[in-house]
Amino acid sequence: MSHGDTSLDSADLSTLTDRQQAWFTTTRGPVSVRRYARYSDFVRAAVRSGNGRDRAALLTFHPGGYPLAPAWLAAVAEAAPATADHHSPSASMVSVRLLARMTPDHRNGIPRQSDGSVGWSIPGASARVWPDGRIMLRGSTGTEFAGRLEGAQWDHWKVAAVADAGLRLLCAPEARHLTSTGQPSGWYRPSDRGQIGEGRERKGGQVYDGTTTARCSCGWNVTVPSQLGAREAAKRHRQEATGGAPA
Repeated sequence: MSHGDTSLDSADLSTLTDRQQAWFTTTRGPVSVRRYARYSDFVRAAVRSGNGRDRAALLTFHPGGYPLAPAWLAAVAEAAPATADHHSPSASMVSVRLLARMTPDHRNGIPRQSDGSVGWSIPGASARVWPDGRIMLRGSTGTEFAGRLEGAQWDHWKVAAVADAGLRLLCAPEARHLTSTGQPSGWYRPSDRGQIGEGRERKGGQVYDGTTTARCSCGWNVTVPSQLGAREAAKRHRQEATGGAPA
């Protein structure tokens, strides 16, 4: 079947009739969409891998999610691997949670369910991912994105990117800028970095490096000389990104 040349960016899934199939282009692989509206209205979308042949994801949307579906489908297509087989993703669910940007910190650990799935919540939305490739994203307004990522080529980074993209669409506005501050680089031996001793020295000839990175779920990040400075930078970013609202 020939693929259409309509961009997914301009897609309106609500205009499809019952059983109608449409193909859309993305910056990566094509996306096939079919609507089932006769008895229970929903759309099923197949995202192709980068080679344009292998199916890398099969996703389902209901009417409440039609307006946001094209944006998430485009993000899934962008993250999709170059090829896809019929195996479950190789991604570790704990690693997905650690790599996801649209997530609170992990100070309370990352609990897993008996089925191996990992879930988390942010203001206005929640996510759950399973080892077999299933993914479920829910917004507090009732909008739901669900489906399965297909192929062992889906690694931690790619699954996390898909979850992030969906949560960014579904979450409350204040959750689009979740900041975190890392730990300082810490003590090191100057010789390990090809340096002559500088800074605060302790026994054993080690030197302290306070360099710390702050990050935001929107992609912003900065590295500064101290953890306190990183916290302040994150606070300023949140205020600027939300129009001056307090952190």
